[in-house]
Amino acid sequence: MSLFKPYKYKPRPDLLSDAPVKHGFFVFWEILFRKFWRFVTVNIFYFAITLPMLIYFYTVCNILYYTLLESRGLLEPLMQASPVVDIFPGVAFFSVIRTYIPQFLHIPLFALSVFLYGPATMGMTYIFRNFAREEHAWMSDFVSRGWANFKQGLFFGILDVVMVLLLASGMIGGVQSGSGVIPIFSIILRTLSGIVLVVYLFMRHYFYLMAVTVELSVFKIIRNALLFVIIGFGRNILSALVTLLAFVVCFLTVPLFSLFTLPFIFYSFSWFATVFICYPVIKKHIVVPALERERKQESGDD
Repeated sequence: MSLFKPYKYKPRPDLLSDAPVKHGFFVFWEILFRKFWRFVTVNIFYFAITLPMLIYFYTVCNILYYTLLESRGLLEPLMQASPVVDIFPGVAFFSVIRTYIPQFLHIPLFALSVFLYGPATMGMTYIFRNFAREEHAWMSDFVSRGWANFKQGLFFGILDVVMVLLLASGMIGGVQSGSGVIPIFSIILRTLSGIVLVVYLFMRHYFYLMAVTVELSVFKIIRNALLFVIIGFGRNILSALVTLLAFVVCFLTVPLFSLFTLPFIFYSFSWFATVFICYPVIKKHIVVPALERERKQESGDD
């Protein structure tokens, strides 16, 4: 499709085949169980890199949660019922680590986490994309592919952090009573911020996938991702539901779940589900047309 050009396809493309395949639901679980310990290994690496961001996320969410409860007059009754009011109690265990780290290192460690987050996501995406295509991937690809896509990974990683923080702030803007914000404007701001946040979260499904699959500039990746939000709408919804379910199970059910799922499987499961569900959109509209054009060109040369 000329809509997604120009691009240069990267090595090891999908092989065109007419062989029958199993239903995707069963293939997903087969891959997950067959390569389970590789998923765990990738998750441990990714968890270690993003832990400072997780602690920051946890702290900010609790501050906003307390502020919201206080603005609604609900904080005091909850404090009387329970001495601890925590939106993500399972993450509290990991946040304790911060108390053992000198305070002057908190900001540098958070900055380093943000700096490495995007490239690490590139490496994880490459591995899971290969798994979804039933191709081999070494654990060293987590580092090598992150380095190969370092510049774009850095850009999209910082973009993720900035966009999510700005849009989340817009969604909760004006929630405090007496803040002076015009009610109708506050409602419009929160609604627009929520819509843009959902669209952006759908777009980021494709940022990292396209970056490790085709040679495209950042601008063209963003443009194509916006188109894929519409083209792959059904898959985007399915991916969001799976991720939301994993988030609820990990963070909002039994706190003990967070203690085990966060460092060992949560990130791998949720991101592999996203890659597995959304990659066919890229394959259909970019990969297969590219292979067909290459085949025609080779036939013409012969």
